[in-house]
Amino acid sequence: MNQAFDSLFPVAGEQRPKFDRLAAEVFERNPWYAAKWRQAGFSASRLPTFDHLDQVPFTLKSELVDDQLRNGPFGSNLTAARSDYVRMHQTSGTTGQPLRWLDTAKSWQWWLDCWKQIYQAAGVTPDDRVFLAFSFGPFIGFWTAFEAATQAGTLALPGGGLSTEQRLETILQTECTVVVCTPTYALRLAEVARHLGVDLPGSAVRLTLHAGEPGASVPNVKARLEQAFGARAVDHVGATEIGAWGFSCGIDTNLHILEREFVAEVVEPGGEQRVTPDEEGTSRGELVLSNLGRTGSPLIRYRTGDYVELCRRPCACGRATAYLPGGVQSRVDDMVVVRGINVYPSAIENLVREFPDVVEFQGRIDKREEMAELVLQIEADGDAVRVAKELGDLLHRNLSLRPQIEVVPPGTLPRYELKARRFQIGERGR
Repeated sequence: MNQAFDSLFPVAGEQRPKFDRLAAEVFERNPWYAAKWRQAGFSASRLPTFDHLDQVPFTLKSELVDDQLRNGPFGSNLTAARSDYVRMHQTSGTTGQPLRWLDTAKSWQWWLDCWKQIYQAAGVTPDDRVFLAFSFGPFIGFWTAFEAATQAGTLALPGGGLSTEQRLETILQTECTVVVCTPTYALRLAEVARHLGVDLPGSAVRLTLHAGEPGASVPNVKARLEQAFGARAVDHVGATEIGAWGFSCGIDTNLHILEREFVAEVVEPGGEQRVTPDEEGTSRGELVLSNLGRTGSPLIRYRTGDYVELCRRPCACGRATAYLPGGVQSRVDDMVVVRGINVYPSAIENLVREFPDVVEFQGRIDKREEMAELVLQIEADGDAVRVAKELGDLLHRNLSLRPQIEVVPPGTLPRYELKARRFQIGERGR
């Protein structure tokens, strides 16, 4: 093994045997990957291996969607017999056609084991009471978070089917200590609590755990969450198709990767070459993940579409695993160019959340001929005109943009329980 490889994969000693066993089983029993890998030049006598990972073809979401359309309803990326699968979930469809995903009992337990590590890293113990403020629809995160909490010996309280007001009442009456939900919905809970005169900071909640979208890794969103609940806010990251792959360690907004269960690479956005770490050990680009224990429906070298900075410098928390300072910064395809400036939605949200008087906001990119303009709609308490001016000045100072800011009446903008869709790209003036 060469030194460059060791620097990319410091836990290779644990990852290598897992990957090689997985690849052998998948090649033998998974028709989708077997066909894909044969086309790339692999065979039963020349299996993909961890030491030659960069020769293994990427897995694209578009390929998986196409496979499910052609081999519906579940596609052919299945390593076990159909009768062995016990769970079906699907993606939200935020970035395109939803994917249905199946798990065997073994793969499902792997999911729960990953989640238990997330709870452990957040400091959740059997003495806690965990409230899950989700609707418990077909999306996988709710179910895995709930079942993992029960397996960890923690009292888990489901919030499905309840209104926001009922959820607040349950949190208070049951003296919950941990709330699990999207960061957007946590802010919605806080908004309704203010209107009802509910003292959330005075409740028993000591920790809020978030997923589904950037939030607790965005500094000003994290600050807003912690102020609203009077509790520590931490992030978790995962996806229906890949698994629960990362967690906050509590140091700044660092988000660690579960490297004993996932192999993480960084490649050029839109390209195929691995990004070489800089002198500080940081690689910037698109995150590529391989899960090592979800044999029933694996993903190997999956292009997540997430733009990250992956860091190998020692973290103050003492963990040796790779981490993402600031978490997932954006989707690779989320970046838009506004008057020559590269703009990411998470950067805009971080600045908007500096203003406690901004209750909710919606962003839009209007394209006029070849030009693009950023339009922000805001609901604001107090002097909304002053807030709009100060927000415009802040965005100009930090992003060199002069957005159009529209103040709208309270309650005008949509509220979200799942992933927020605050930014839209429109067409005008054509």
